[in-house]
Amino acid sequence: MNHDQIKHITNNHYRKLKKYITRIIHGFDAEAIHQFRVEYKKLRAFFRMLSQGHETAGEIKISIKLRKGYNISGSIRDLQLQLQRIPEATKQDLKKSHVYLALLQREIDKLKPELSEIFSENPVDESKRKTDASLPDEFKLSCFKVFIQNKWSTIKTIITSNHFSDDNIHVIRKSLKDLYYSMKIYEGTEQEVLTRSSWKGKDEQYFNQLLDELGSFQDKCTAIALLKSYWLNSLNTYNQELLGRIKKGWIRDKVSMKQLLVKKLRADFFPEQAAQ
Repeated sequence: MNHDQIKHITNNHYRKLKKYITRIIHGFDAEAIHQFRVEYKKLRAFFRMLSQGHETAGEIKISIKLRKGYNISGSIRDLQLQLQRIPEATKQDLKKSHVYLALLQREIDKLKPELSEIFSENPVDESKRKTDASLPDEFKLSCFKVFIQNKWSTIKTIITSNHFSDDNIHVIRKSLKDLYYSMKIYEGTEQEVLTRSSWKGKDEQYFNQLLDELGSFQDKCTAIALLKSYWLNSLNTYNQELLGRIKKGWIRDKVSMKQLLVKKLRADFFPEQAAQ
């Protein structure tokens, strides 16, 4: 991959980020926030991959301001999803969870001005200037293979250690996403060869499903975390008991999801080492 090809890919990602930011500013649409974050992750994965090829020049990093916008938009999205989950979980008790829903909305409203301010300062162009200066002249296939090996090494270390903390499962998900996004860059015969080594004998459909399952687990962790004790303590007794029951149910769901994920990861990747 030569410099022009690299530049074309980064330009395309930055162009899409600007498009989604415009939509976010005009209404904080949940889908626009989601698409912005997906595009950001694709660009971040690409820079991680490129950094593998010229480590002496340092890691290529998205600018601090754009990273901050990504993080705040993530907090808003988490709260928006919680606003959707609670009515589904409470059903006939919807009116009685109104106070908690209002609390979530207030938290969103607190974050909106900060995100608007960041996005109004054109962080995409700032980041583009920063990263353009660090782009390599080329990215060799051999470097991509090392990138693949390093990602699988991270995953293998967690699986074979049997240390499946929530954070480690999240690391596995991020590593798989980096591999997934990076693989989309390569096409043709080269991709077929790379796919066999990258996906450990599994097809793309398998990894789509696995990433969805890992994403659902992460969402469940976030949902539980947003039922914060100090938030619940500010509610009346009925709401505390109602949301407490929901939290306990979600914790049971999370434990079940985690058991299935761990079983799948152990069986499908490095089963011999994990069993030792």
